[in-house]
Amino acid sequence: MIDNKDASMLSASWYGPNDLRLEDKAIPKVVPGSVLVKVKSCAICGSDLRILGEGNSRISPPHILGHEISGEVVEVGKGVTNYTVGDRVATGADVPCGKCNHCLSGRPNCCDINYAIGHQFDGGYAEYILLDPLVVKYGPMQKFDNSLSWQEASLAEPLACCINGYERALYHENMGGVVVIFGAGPIGLMLMILGKKFYGVDKIIIVEPSESRRNMALDLGADIVIDPTVQDPVVKVMNTTDNQGAQAIFTACPVIETHKQAIKMVAKRGVVNFFGGVPKDEPEISLLSNFIHYREAYITGSHGSTPEQHKTALNLIANKSVDISSLVSESVPLSDIMRGFELAASGKLAKVMVTP
Repeated sequence: MIDNKDASMLSASWYGPNDLRLEDKAIPKVVPGSVLVKVKSCAICGSDLRILGEGNSRISPPHILGHEISGEVVEVGKGVTNYTVGDRVATGADVPCGKCNHCLSGRPNCCDINYAIGHQFDGGYAEYILLDPLVVKYGPMQKFDNSLSWQEASLAEPLACCINGYERALYHENMGGVVVIFGAGPIGLMLMILGKKFYGVDKIIIVEPSESRRNMALDLGADIVIDPTVQDPVVKVMNTTDNQGAQAIFTACPVIETHKQAIKMVAKRGVVNFFGGVPKDEPEISLLSNFIHYREAYITGSHGSTPEQHKTALNLIANKSVDISSLVSESVPLSDIMRGFELAASGKLAKVMVTP
């Protein structure tokens, strides 16, 4: 419990495009049903980079960003029985309402209200975060023990998104096959590690224009890397698979051309997952419906994750089924968060962690 009710905390508040300010704010007051958490780690996500630079219509400044969070419970509100002071917890991003048809049907990441930590609710770039009663009641909020580091636990959020991606691509444990991933940023690399270690993918092909990121992918287990500025990814993938195509293709980068290429390399009854969104001003794509028809191929997308997938991600990290610790490239204190954003935006590192 916070002894001094007038105590303040350091936070990084977003005031508009490229305007992130370190400032002291009052520590949020606990209300019935809520939980106050002392943030121990918050990873920088690509969506945070986009919001910092471009803004987001769902976010009203000033606002605290950050949704890949782990921390320690320091105070609980009246009526909270499932969490106690001292609990180590990790949060996801998507917050279910618990009442709409999507939530009641096991698809809370598609919730009608579409709330998220770091968007409608203040996030983790602060010394403390107050978790709303909706988060406490419906998730995404999970306990974990000290077998996991704070940094590992905070990476359960993006790993959960990758689990959702594979499930939407109709993958199950030890399925095998060939998977193509466009983009070797943190999410692309995490999709690769998860595919290799949990889904038993036989061959993973990474398409990435950055040499440093291609090398990183090779170091972490990619079977083949393609430089799309030198080779045509579609030709290379079809040649590699004896013209059979890939069982699953993930577009983990905001480039519309990758969506077009992914469709052309999908195997019969394979799945294309438009995992990463693209800028709203990108042109629409066209496709040959007969190509999809005769291949019986699927085109899907995936957005965020469910609390259950977040729990699965924590368990996979805890039991060492998936080791993502190698993705932590740098850690910066909250007081130096702008350097952390610059490092994350450089494209030369995997995950950059902020430690309040």
